[in-house]
Amino acid sequence: MIRLELSEVELANIAEVLDDPEIEPRLKNKLLVVTMHHEQVQHGVIARCLKVSADKVTNILKSYQSEGIQGILENRYYQPASSLAPFWQCLKCSFQVAPVANAKQAVQRIQQLTGVSLSESQSRRIMKRLGLALRKCGQIPGKANPQLQFEFFQTQMQPRLREAAEGRRKVFFVDAAHFVLGAFLGMIWCFSRILVKTGAGRQRYSVLGALDSHSKEIIKVTTEGNVHAGTVCELLEKIRTVHPDISITLVLDNASYQRCRLAQEKASALNIELLFLPAYSPNLNLIERLWKLVKKECLLNRYHADFASFKTAINGCLDQLGSQSKDKLHSLASLKFQFFPFPQTSCA
Repeated sequence: MIRLELSEVELANIAEVLDDPEIEPRLKNKLLVVTMHHEQVQHGVIARCLKVSADKVTNILKSYQSEGIQGILENRYYQPASSLAPFWQCLKCSFQVAPVANAKQAVQRIQQLTGVSLSESQSRRIMKRLGLALRKCGQIPGKANPQLQFEFFQTQMQPRLREAAEGRRKVFFVDAAHFVLGAFLGMIWCFSRILVKTGAGRQRYSVLGALDSHSKEIIKVTTEGNVHAGTVCELLEKIRTVHPDISITLVLDNASYQRCRLAQEKASALNIELLFLPAYSPNLNLIERLWKLVKKECLLNRYHADFASFKTAINGCLDQLGSQSKDKLHSLASLKFQFFPFPQTSCA
């Protein structure tokens, strides 16, 4: 039977390797075999503890006896080289510049660049190894001006948000959502396709809302008709009533009923600043995230039998998000804004 006597230096070297958090489990087991053997643990016990065979224990000890710790750590597993290895960087650059929509396109691209013919399943594995993942495309307004958006954020919005953080100002993000009684369908985990009832009418419930940048307070005006200048004036009065003694800024888009003279005169009379976003800048309006959350929480994959229950669900969700479920809204409506880089890549 093999009997190893390890020196203090050898034990220290083994301990140092075992302390490495990145050591592979199989190499760690090998070193534990040697250490347990040094502590005079029986080979059968070592095999049971580490869930290896007795012959494996003997082979590990022989390897250490003849080659030392380097023999234990040497990787002797056969690793065949991929035929795509010389083209790896080329493939990365190609998929980064022009992403593909599906595995079939990936097969064609790889064959064009490397001459290697793969199956669709193989191409998927290659794309995953490259770091690609199947992601849903986002959208940006075609006429958005990223430079103008960034300058507006830096010079106009950010100073007011700093004042709001210091408690010297209230900043509200304002926008209207128009909820139509109908089907809001989304993805769901299920065994078979689920059919959701949908309302027969086309009744619309409009909400003109204001979302506080820091406290996430929600102030709203609702109507079953269209949002107009009068609705905006009503919201302005409501905001000033709730916060009578502090500077207020409303960040809003360029809808005609918000830029009209009536709304601007009302804001001036109430000493409320209207800060209009650059055109095509929904990414800078925090309240857009609130509308998505409302649809997800109370409308997605849900059937409302009548318009009254539809309105009740929306109002209840908004009231809950503004009071009991603020944590969810705080997480979603953080003051991190997306800025669009240009030029954008295009799909192949």
